[in-house]
Amino acid sequence: MAALDLTEIAIPTGGKNRDQFELFAREFLSMKGFLVLNDPDRGADAGRDLIVEEIRQGIVGETKVRWLVSCKHKAHSGSSVSPSDEPDIRDRLETHECSGFIGFYSTVPSSGLATKLEALQKTNPSLVFDQERIEAELLASREGLILARRFMPISAAVWEKDHPKAARIFSQEPSLRCAACSKELLGEHPSGIVVGWKTYSEEYDPGFKPKHEHVYWCCKGPCDDKLETMYGRPGLISGWEDLPDLMIPIAYIRWVMSTLNELQDGQQYSPQAFDATKDMLLNLFPMIAREPSMQNHERISNLSAIPSYLGGWGYDDGK
Repeated sequence: MAALDLTEIAIPTGGKNRDQFELFAREFLSMKGFLVLNDPDRGADAGRDLIVEEIRQGIVGETKVRWLVSCKHKAHSGSSVSPSDEPDIRDRLETHECSGFIGFYSTVPSSGLATKLEALQKTNPSLVFDQERIEAELLASREGLILARRFMPISAAVWEKDHPKAARIFSQEPSLRCAACSKELLGEHPSGIVVGWKTYSEEYDPGFKPKHEHVYWCCKGPCDDKLETMYGRPGLISGWEDLPDLMIPIAYIRWVMSTLNELQDGQQYSPQAFDATKDMLLNLFPMIAREPSMQNHERISNLSAIPSYLGGWGYDDGK
């Protein structure tokens, strides 16, 4: 199922929005690096919607390729673009002094048109942006998403909500590397856990205030086991949380509030634990500076059903 709905772009049957698909094509090709020589206009166009220029860098200098762009918006009917929709391509290229042909389609070319364009390749370069390729290009970059928001705001908003990206807040990309193997944990598929070690009292002492001694993040499994052997000692108890869970906005703010409540209660942090906690919160913040996705809401519901889940460390110290 397509992520972006091209039917949000009006069909060219009149009205103030009748040129929207051609304007979308212009902005899309500009984003791809083409120089627009002739904008969309109304009236007889002799078989061209746009003319764009591509500059290719070669060993001996620049080569300019002039492309004729033909836009066909059939997403509302779902029909493919047929040979009759693209008559006399070679004549149109000659009329507009173009050497290449670009088909910009909101559906796909029919098998007959695909064969026709394949034959054209023997004398003239041809390129087709169909619905799948258009969508892939838009979703692949921040500039593409901005363009999608302009012309397909409803479906673009739904896609972005369920495919969140880190907000551009700091000059550097967020990064948390495993304390054992240095693997990046905030990559395309975030993973790993945050681990904390704090002091505890075996006997009930109303005046005892725990102290957080160590905080780090790592991969699950062997890396976690290795670090546990390194940091574990009598008098310390460990707690952990999944990093992907802390990237959920509600879980993140619960963690922040839990940390503030601990400080207010008199709990202490070693310099390492305090600096590591700040580092983690800063690097996770760009990941949560967004609206929660539907999966996030479901995960929070599941976490809330766990009695011991209070939004901070998952310490099981009987309290």
